[in-house]
This record gives sequence, structure tokens and C-alpha cells, in this order.
Amino acid sequence: MEPNSAANLSTSRSGQTLVAAWDELLTGLGEDWSDLLVELELRPDEPYQPVALIASPLNPEHCDKRSAFRFRVGHDAGYGASTSTARHCLELLDRQAIEGHLHLSEALSQQRLSGTQGPVWRLEGRSL
Repeated sequence: MEPNSAANLSTSRSGQTLVAAWDELLTGLGEDWSDLLVELELRPDEPYQPVALIASPLNPEHCDKRSAFRFRVGHDAGYGASTSTARHCLELLDRQAIEGHLHLSEALSQQRLSGTQGPVWRLEGRSL
């Protein structure tokens, strides 16, 4: 993080930066987690397109009609962003004063890849 950048950081609903919320989310997981499905809900008045551009390395999926998106994270292998890529994208959003709330939608542990890139989650009748 750049010196003196703390004044430009956004906060989540809990008063944390998105990066701090991400770090806390990871700290709460067991060491054997393998796959995450995470949702970032933005302020309702936040323009979605600029945020999606910053978060594009996460392959964000727009959530229904809300100003929110989902992204996948793989711990060691499989489909999804790495933890460091996710953290970096959230840091970039913090620098742009984008406010939001991180929510862990799904977490899997000890998944072993065998002829696949990772798990498939079903949400509202769709595969993610």
C-alpha cells in the first residue's frame, strides 16, 4: 500500500476497508479450504460498470438486479481467482473509495480436482 493512502480507502458496512474485510474473511476459514464463492454488495447508488472493470481479474458475475457481484476464489488450484488477486482487486476498489460489503456465500474444504477445474455451485437454478 502506498504511504498516506489510508485517507482514500473505502469502508465496508462494518467500518472496515474491503481489504481488511477480505483478510478477516480468510482468517475465519480453516486451513483446509479449497474453494470460495464470495459476493461483494455495493452501495445502491454505486455505478456498477466502473467497479466491474476494476474487478475484471476476478471474473465478476453481476448478481440479479442488485448492485453486487460474485466471484470465485481457489486456494491452491481450480477455477477462480487466487487469494492475492482477490486482495489486490479489493485494494484497488478501496483506493477508488468504492464502498461495499463482502459476504462469503459458499466455502468448500478439502476438494480434490479430478478431471475438473473445480466445484459447480447451483444458485437459483443456475450453475456457477
